[in-house]
Amino acid sequence: GQRAALFGGRGGGLRGRSGNEDQNAATSREMMESQNNALIDDLEGKVGQLKDLTMKMGGEIRSSNTLLNALGVDFDKAGGLLKGTMGQLKVMMDSKSNRHMCYMMLFVFALFFIMYILRKIPYFGGRSKGLQPEIEFNATGLS
Repeated sequence: GQRAALFGGRGGGLRGRSGNEDQNAATSREMMESQNNALIDDLEGKVGQLKDLTMKMGGEIRSSNTLLNALGVDFDKAGGLLKGTMGQLKVMMDSKSNRHMCYMMLFVFALFFIMYILRKIPYFGGRSKGLQPEIEFNATGLS
């Protein structure tokens, strides 16, 4: 009964209606159809936005994976170098000679000496007289 009144019945459902009821039902159907079309258009827009977003996310994920793979290779290389260096240090420490200790002390002394010399040169971080702030004291305080 109610379904036939809203959507029109099959066969004999339309015979008992007046012209006004048919017009109201048709208007109601057109309104519902236009609302459905508007909702479908809105849904299509949202689906398009989601598609664009997922495509951008996929690109970001691919570039991140490429970067992570490159970092993994670099870390593997660094680990190999460190392992080789540690092996050489172990061999050097296992040797009974004290010569390696003298070389190390000489290297540390030379390093500190070079840092001391470079500190005195203004271009490498030393201070020149012209760059130091001048602070004068007078009877009222700083000026």
